[in-house]
Amino acid sequence: MPEFTARTGNAHMPHRTLVGRRCCYGLATREGDQVPGQSLELVAPSAAVVNVELAELPRVTSVAAHVRFASGAYGRGFQIGPRGYHEFACTYMVAANPVDRLLVHGREVVVSESLDKHTSVATLIGDYHELMTVFGGPAPRRERLVELFATLEIADQVRGMVVRPRRETLLGTMSEHIALFAEGLGSLSIPGPAHAASLQPRHQGARTMFGEVWRSPLPGVTSAAQLTDYTYTLGFPSAMAEVVFADADDAVTDADKLAWLEQINISWTVG
Repeated sequence: MPEFTARTGNAHMPHRTLVGRRCCYGLATREGDQVPGQSLELVAPSAAVVNVELAELPRVTSVAAHVRFASGAYGRGFQIGPRGYHEFACTYMVAANPVDRLLVHGREVVVSESLDKHTSVATLIGDYHELMTVFGGPAPRRERLVELFATLEIADQVRGMVVRPRRETLLGTMSEHIALFAEGLGSLSIPGPAHAASLQPRHQGARTMFGEVWRSPLPGVTSAAQLTDYTYTLGFPSAMAEVVFADADDAVTDADKLAWLEQINISWTVG
């Protein structure tokens, strides 16, 4: 199934109000000092809670999530973003125009189709977030879309949208992750606890303030020479994460990026 990438050049995802942030929260340094920071409490699609602590700057500007359900040979992925996510995707990720609107269990679903009919997007609009899925080819029939979204239990709240398949569908959650975007710096991707172990290298990483870090060249990079050529894998007692730095903002130095990475702390609370 086609899925949209988070790389959007100079485009900015819709802003999400991060009420879980506690401004000027103190992050303890190795020497015991306190430095201003950001503290986010976010709800994943599975309803697990992830706590993320970051340096005060740069500020997190947007949060998105991804979840994939499967049973046997069938599988489908969904992306969760702030209100305005559908319009953003149909403007910056693929040029698509609205072709239909319908209601599923009282919630509006917006359907858009690319001009060449090679891609279509269906998005359920929640109170705080939007749940989007992508199809290859023209937009599916209404009956198929109603059936698809009706198989899901959805609970939307400010901290995140919980999305789970109904028991009778026999679908299981294959993967989930949350992505944070820091303006001018890059992205932080946090896989769910059930799938985080596969990210951890077997060898010991370099120490950070709260865990370990490993780096590896990005796919397709044959001669890594700068920070943006690498993926940085972070390990914590109950979480793993990946950082990819952006190169769009020359005002952010390599030292700034590494200092930001050094102060990241992540933990999961499941059920």
